[in-house]
Amino acid sequence: MSDTFFSSDTLFALHEWVGVATAVVLGCFLGLAVLQFVLSRSTRFGQRFLNRGSLRTGLIVSFVVIAVVPTMALGLFLAERSAHQRYDRMSDRLERNAEGIVREVNHVLDMYVAGVTTAASTASEAGNFDAESLTRVLMLNHATYESFLTMLATDENGAVIAATSNMGGFLTSIARNGTTSVSDRSYFRVPMQTGEPFISEIFRGRALGSDAIVGISAPLRNQHDQPIGVIEGSVNLGIFRRLQQDRPYLEDTNVVMVDQDGQVIFSSSDDGPAEMESVLASPVAAAARMASDGSSFDYTIEADGDQHRLLGVSRRTENDWRVFVSIDVDRIAAQMRSDYGVSAALVAFAIILSLLAAGSIVVRVSRAVNEMSHAIDHFNADGDGENILTPASTPREFRPLFAHFRRRAANLRRAHKRLRRSIEAGEELRRELTRAVATKEAEVADRTADLEEANKQLHDLSKSDALTGIPNRREFDAFQLRMWRSALRNRKPIATILMDIDFFKIYNDALGHQQGDNCLTRVAQALHDCASRPLDLVARYGGEEFAAILGDANIHEALIVAERMRKAVLDLRIPHPGSGHEYVSISVGVVSTVPKTPIGSDVLLRSTDEALYYAKAAGRNCVVYPKDGEYVTYDACEFDGSETNVIAMLSGKIH
Repeated sequence: MSDTFFSSDTLFALHEWVGVATAVVLGCFLGLAVLQFVLSRSTRFGQRFLNRGSLRTGLIVSFVVIAVVPTMALGLFLAERSAHQRYDRMSDRLERNAEGIVREVNHVLDMYVAGVTTAASTASEAGNFDAESLTRVLMLNHATYESFLTMLATDENGAVIAATSNMGGFLTSIARNGTTSVSDRSYFRVPMQTGEPFISEIFRGRALGSDAIVGISAPLRNQHDQPIGVIEGSVNLGIFRRLQQDRPYLEDTNVVMVDQDGQVIFSSSDDGPAEMESVLASPVAAAARMASDGSSFDYTIEADGDQHRLLGVSRRTENDWRVFVSIDVDRIAAQMRSDYGVSAALVAFAIILSLLAAGSIVVRVSRAVNEMSHAIDHFNADGDGENILTPASTPREFRPLFAHFRRRAANLRRAHKRLRRSIEAGEELRRELTRAVATKEAEVADRTADLEEANKQLHDLSKSDALTGIPNRREFDAFQLRMWRSALRNRKPIATILMDIDFFKIYNDALGHQQGDNCLTRVAQALHDCASRPLDLVARYGGEEFAAILGDANIHEALIVAERMRKAVLDLRIPHPGSGHEYVSISVGVVSTVPKTPIGSDVLLRSTDEALYYAKAAGRNCVVYPKDGEYVTYDACEFDGSETNVIAMLSGKIH
């Protein structure tokens, strides 16, 4: 840090007094203005004192004071605000840079956690934990997440069963068969204890390489949901360095990212801390601990034998890593010096212009007054104006005006009479205009009523499907939202039914679109007749797909209605040349739930759509619903489903 008079510390110290100097200048100006106001209105002596000289002298003095003093105050104020704003803008840019890095780091870590979690879930669901099965899982997931240096799977004691490596530039499997143990690594111990995915501190590899890496792991689980080992992926620290390098560059900034133990993951400066070096005792970490949460902070470091003052910010990632971004304050100070220099030059230039303008204005005002007196003296008008007197405080330049005003008073009175007649004529015109406006408003009201009626008709048409006449998709979505909120308030169940005409494209291609439209219309009416309560709604969902909402209906009641719909369509006995059931039939998916949150109706609809998918997979012309983690076909004779056809369902699809 420079030892000159205009060093950064000196500049920031003087900068704090700029606001005080501005206030003093404005205070003096205000005091002078108040003094002139009081003297001009309080005593006759004050008035005589202010008006002893000519108007020319008074104008020159006033213009100079008014122009110079506020200009100086404004220049100081703008320079001071500009300096503050530069400091604040730099803090904001540092904060945005830090937050951007944190967001990208969180995104990358979430992606890797998802990859490891997927691999662990795949292996756990398969239930095969031998070396060959785990190697297949690792190879599949490692091929998807190529940024992992290595991946490995362990048993419950930490022995490595299988491993893969991408360190040679291509993916290979590494046979371990329990010859290597990672039981001492946190990426093994923590998931085994918590049962949750884990992001480790940085460390150096051991058996599969010696790079500085971060371990991301997730537990393997047996059929009793107990951890029996982990799957881990190792990420090279260069990934995070490239995140900083790929971001928009903020010149002269230093970026340091550390893990939860304070070890350096990367540093953007060649002179910064080395990889895996601890920075817990560094000045930037100490300053960050002292600063309030989320705010910027100042700190000093010693480099090249000099003390350097820096501005920094700190942000935490979701896994408790920290990102420090800082910049040398000397850069901001240089910009502040430039601001003050420019402000001083502009103030000097403004003062010179103000003085020239004041002189010019005074000359012009004096000339204008003289010309006005000369023009008034030549007016060809007469009248009685003796009641207009010249005040004692009137400057001598304006005294001739009052004599001329007295001669023009009569003309003003005549002009006033003419103006009054014009106002009366204008009032009559206003009344006529008011009547015309009232007539037009009545016409506008009639047109508005017609438009409202037309809009109502259009609104009614927008709720119905043009072909089938039943409610359309828009009305279905609105009704579903209303019923979901009602069920949430009343803690009642709500059921959705999705139906799809089986092999309808084949029907259309064989018989033509006219017969297809007739088929859709008949099916729609049959479905509509099966659910006619005020709490029910059947709508055309799109194409050959229909949907129904059943308010206050549990799964038993919804299945009865769904089976009724399936039979009603089949009973239409519409011949279907491409169906294995001879007649037109439908596949039906049914789900019922009691809402627990204000949002979630779309989840219910997705679950119903999945049930419809399994209904098609079961051979169509059937009703499928979720039961005990499975999708089962509905048997009206034996509802418990113990003897029905079972369709495997992935766990967690129905909530």
